[in-house]
Amino acid sequence: SEREREREEGRRREMAASTELLKGLEKALESQGEKLVKMFKGVALFKIDGKTFLLDLKNGKGKIHFDRTDDPKPDVTLTMSDDVFVKLASGKLQPQMAFIQGKLKISGNIALSMKLTPVLKAAQPKASL
Repeated sequence: SEREREREEGRRREMAASTELLKGLEKALESQGEKLVKMFKGVALFKIDGKTFLLDLKNGKGKIHFDRTDDPKPDVTLTMSDDVFVKLASGKLQPQMAFIQGKLKISGNIALSMKLTPVLKAAQPKASL
C-alpha cells in the first residue's frame, strides 16, 4: 500500500542517517584514527535497527566493519534505533540518559560506552568555514 511504501521510505532515509554518520567516522579515522584509538581503547558493536556495525578502536588506526559482528571481538555492544544513534552522535542525547530512558541497551563493558561521545563527535561533518 501507499502508506507502507512511505513508511519504508522513511525507514530507509533514517537508516541512511546512521550509515552517513558511520561513514563520517570512517573518514575521521583516516586523519585522527590513532587519537581515537588512544581515547577509546576498545571494540564496540553497534546494533542499529537490526543492522550491525563493528567499530574497532583498539587496533592500529581503528576501523569500521559494516555487517561484521564477531571479529575482532566486541568489548561492548550497544543496541538502539537509528534515531537514538543520530542523537547520540550529535550530542543531543548522552549515553547515560539514553540508557536510563531505555533507549539504549548496553552489554559488556558499560564504562567503555561512556567514552563514545567524544568519538562520535569526531564523526560529525565538520562545518567548513
